[in-house]
Amino acid sequence: MNGRVGCAFVLYVDCIEMDSFMFRLSDNCSVFMAEVYAIHKAVEEIRIRNLDCVDIISDSRSALVALNSLRERRNFINEIKRKVITHQDIINFKWVRAHRGTVGNERANVLAKTACEKEIVDAFFDTTKAEIKYESKRQALSLWQERWTLSRKGTITKKFFSKVSLKRVKGDFYINQIYTGHGIFRTYQNRFFDKSIECHCGEAVGDVEHVLLRCKLWEPDRESLRLKLNLPLTELLRVEKFRQFCRLVIQSLLNLEIN
Repeated sequence: MNGRVGCAFVLYVDCIEMDSFMFRLSDNCSVFMAEVYAIHKAVEEIRIRNLDCVDIISDSRSALVALNSLRERRNFINEIKRKVITHQDIINFKWVRAHRGTVGNERANVLAKTACEKEIVDAFFDTTKAEIKYESKRQALSLWQERWTLSRKGTITKKFFSKVSLKRVKGDFYINQIYTGHGIFRTYQNRFFDKSIECHCGEAVGDVEHVLLRCKLWEPDRESLRLKLNLPLTELLRVEKFRQFCRLVIQSLLNLEIN
């Protein structure tokens, strides 16, 4: 909460709250580790009080799965498992859905939020390799986005990809010319080869949007494909039928330029 992390657990005996514990954790602690730490402290309290036949109830399925796994390698989690096994009485783990009104679970959630308000941090966690990788990736993407936004280049491409992403873009020889405005389009040919900027139809500048959406030369093809052109070009390019139309248009433009 507000960049802070807390966790808590509540001790009930015969449905009566006997005690409660809350801890503020270092800000770099993940939600998963906060859940695990709460279980860790609960197990410690069970051992200190020498309680028997105890149920530890948690809404963190991932934490319970980790504690039940035979392949778990994290020392902290395996230490909890060792303490549970060596306890002289039975400790059971049970899962409940979050935010379903389970009294003890809701009470622990309230205390966890309260723990975030504490000034003193009760437990510090080292930054994991995964967290370092995640933060490095986040910073790299943020810097990339800033450079992309401020760059004066790629104005056509920005219309399609305003946000940077590591996701692979499906392109080819034809579609890539649309994404960049390069290649066969008259605006590009005029800029680099001093050719006419006018479209082959003679009615407008031969840029990407005019050629694909408005040029009368390709109106019959648009009609035959029954394309719905009320969507932005960025969304139309996700439709395979429209991508096929784009390939046809660019191939035709290539033939016109060659001839």
